[in-house]
Amino acid sequence: MILRSVTLQDFGVYAGTTTLDLVPRRRDGGAAPVILIGGRNGVGKTTLLDAVRLALYGRRALGSRVAQADYDNYLRARVNRASGRDGAAVTLEFDYAEAGTIHRYKIRREWVARGRSVVESLDLLKDGATINSVPREEWHSFLQELIPPGVSQLFFFDGEKISEIAEGSGDDEQLGEAIRSLLGIDLVGRLRVDLGLYIARHQKDDDSGATSRIEAVSRDMQVAERRTGLLEDEVAELVAQRESQARAAEQMRRQFVAEGGDAAVRRDQIELERGEVRRALTQLEHELRDIANKLLPFAMAPKLTAAFREALTGTGGGYDADVTASLIAAIESWRAEGAPAREAKWASAHWKDLESFVRAHSRPAGTSTACPAIREVGDGTTAIARLDEVESVVRPRAADLLQEMDRLTARGNALQASLDRADNASAGLLLDELQRAERRLGTTEATLHTRQEEWRVAKGQLVTLEREQKRLLSEQAGSEKAQQRSALAARAAQALADYEERLLAHKLSQLRNEFVRCFNRLARKENLVVDIEIDQVSFATTLIDRTGAGMAKGLLSAGEKQIYAIAMLWALARTSGRPLPMIIDTPLARLDSKHRAKLVERYFPNASHQVILLSTDTEIDEKLLEALEPSVSHSFRLDFDQIDGRTDVSPGYFGTESSAKEGHRALQQA
Repeated sequence: MILRSVTLQDFGVYAGTTTLDLVPRRRDGGAAPVILIGGRNGVGKTTLLDAVRLALYGRRALGSRVAQADYDNYLRARVNRASGRDGAAVTLEFDYAEAGTIHRYKIRREWVARGRSVVESLDLLKDGATINSVPREEWHSFLQELIPPGVSQLFFFDGEKISEIAEGSGDDEQLGEAIRSLLGIDLVGRLRVDLGLYIARHQKDDDSGATSRIEAVSRDMQVAERRTGLLEDEVAELVAQRESQARAAEQMRRQFVAEGGDAAVRRDQIELERGEVRRALTQLEHELRDIANKLLPFAMAPKLTAAFREALTGTGGGYDADVTASLIAAIESWRAEGAPAREAKWASAHWKDLESFVRAHSRPAGTSTACPAIREVGDGTTAIARLDEVESVVRPRAADLLQEMDRLTARGNALQASLDRADNASAGLLLDELQRAERRLGTTEATLHTRQEEWRVAKGQLVTLEREQKRLLSEQAGSEKAQQRSALAARAAQALADYEERLLAHKLSQLRNEFVRCFNRLARKENLVVDIEIDQVSFATTLIDRTGAGMAKGLLSAGEKQIYAIAMLWALARTSGRPLPMIIDTPLARLDSKHRAKLVERYFPNASHQVILLSTDTEIDEKLLEALEPSVSHSFRLDFDQIDGRTDVSPGYFGTESSAKEGHRALQQA
């Protein structure tokens, strides 16, 4: 199969008509399978993948169980708003080989929104002519049989699909479905069931009990499948409803907080805290006033305090009375004895003046030489000690008090502002609306939990019935009581059972070898995995490391899990032998540089005969583009026009110059 072109008309971000030529060319005599489409986030890369899926499968492109109303809403939302039209269309042209002959198919799916309804039309051409061999109402089924959706998801995938396989807890079940559908094993299983029903209807009368049990189990399975499907749909609806209600409740909660609702709910608590803040402020003010009435003024005048300290530490004038008496006695002795000798001749008046001078500088007996202020000041301390207390205690404490008062004042202002907001009249109404929204959300979550439990129980019952049916069919196929006309069918059923088991074992062996080869080609660590075990019943996988020990997938790094998913998809495609093209959307987002380089060098050029690679400029950068260039047939670049509200397609990739020769490969019409 070769995808030749995809045309989008007013679809998504593409206004007007946009056609991309997807046929790979040969370069320098060699294969160049990669068509590289580059664009930044939000410009329409995934829209191209969605267009291909939508053209092929219609409503089934959104999932196996999607309501018509949801599908109509999807189609209505995909119409480009900037085009001014109420409709859109996608067209896919591809070559498909049937019985050795290549036929060209063209699918055009168009829809128009008319009020609340959407009218959709489908045109299907084969080799230029409308298909008449299949009734028009069966075209959808014909396309699904031509390229089964379960198969296409392994060839047309994006980063979400890779993450689903890498991280999903239910990937064993998905792997089993993929293996059975992709490798054709599910057809054998359906044929066995049909043969079993045929045998059951033609059993002898004495074997009517086995027949009735098989038919009863088949009826129970149909009921269980319908119930499982209904519960699955209901769970999906409830999940969407819960998400919508959660968003509404969160929006209401933010509005409630903005209007002061949170403060209204906590009003008593806020008022209590404001009272505590005011009491603390009052206590600090009292303490500040107390030290202001004592030593704080000294801290406010450091220069004056320093001068005062100097005066306090100085001594008083004059001599003690005892010193004066001793000095006068010494002077009189000097006068009487003349020793030491005097050079001047002093008269009595000189000696009297000298004595008067000494007595004038003498203090009365009993007086101290220190300043009176240095004496004790009532509580046993001195003025000098009090001045020391100013520097070591009073000044730091005053600074701490002022800082704490500023903090409490700011907190008090904030609490008062919250109380002012709490007085907003609309907060009460918003509280009622918020409570109603939260009650609705809680009810939905409870219902969802109940339905999820019922869904799990129903799936378990269905699995049990399937096992019972398989057991009864196996017993019936080996029964010697089968009628003569059913003997061949019984032997065929038994042969099919053996064939299914051997075919599955053979295909799983091929898949194991392909996976190990693909994984080790892409993984950064050499020979990290030497084998993989895949259970034939549950399809649970266990990786085997180089020591022969089992290794759970959860032990891999995030990047290695991505490589695991890509390697599994690649191995499934190679094992199936189906020549289908690959469409890969942004596969490198969570990989490191070495893993990216290996994917570019080893995976993309070899994944298929046609690989349509949708990448951002940060995934396939200039260095990786150089490595990928020999395998690139041609490339396109998507750019979003903010003014016109549309995405433009031009030849080339980021940082490359396109030649005029490539100009015809991307056509756009307004």
